[in-house]
Amino acid sequence: MTDKTRSYSTTAVAQRLGISTQTVQRWVDTGQLKAWKTLGGHRRIEAEGVELLFRLHGLAVPDADQPSAVPQNDQSEALSILIVDDNPDDRDILAHMVAEAFPAASVAAATNGFHGLIAVGRMAPDVLITDLLMPHMNGFEMLRQLQTGCAVKPRYTLAVSSNTLQDLATKGNLPAGVAFMRKPFEPAVFIDAFRQGVRAALQAQGA
Repeated sequence: MTDKTRSYSTTAVAQRLGISTQTVQRWVDTGQLKAWKTLGGHRRIEAEGVELLFRLHGLAVPDADQPSAVPQNDQSEALSILIVDDNPDDRDILAHMVAEAFPAASVAAATNGFHGLIAVGRMAPDVLITDLLMPHMNGFEMLRQLQTGCAVKPRYTLAVSSNTLQDLATKGNLPAGVAFMRKPFEPAVFIDAFRQGVRAALQAQGA
């Protein structure tokens, strides 16, 4: 088994050591932990350095015969996730946090509500994250069309905006069951809330 095969996500390392994901990311960025990136841009930390840390902290090292050190939840949660946001920086931030929450997920993006509707019909994502204020078709209109005219519906939908829902009241209301989080995000808070929200929705649907 090669070192590249045996690796850890930053989230897995943080959870095992009881520290923040951001701390692990800093260790990677400063070269204290060796890491590489998948084709999707996700960090994978080489096992050798991580497992030395585990031993120093008195933690057991996973069985070497396991094909991956990714936690079982991550392996079983190979979700498809669509991010709809016209701001490229916000799309990148969301994609990074989503990858930390669910390392096994596949993530796609669209730049407005119209393109988002096309992407939903094409890929039938498990999870949809959408901004609310976008050109051409905003998030409110996209969600309304998904609710009334689309046979394919995500299993969990999260709306995001830099405005409060009260500020956006003139644009309309969110459909029932759509969660909301306000930008800017505190990464650790977002990752935890997003992970819990998705898992609760899937569990309620018998997934």
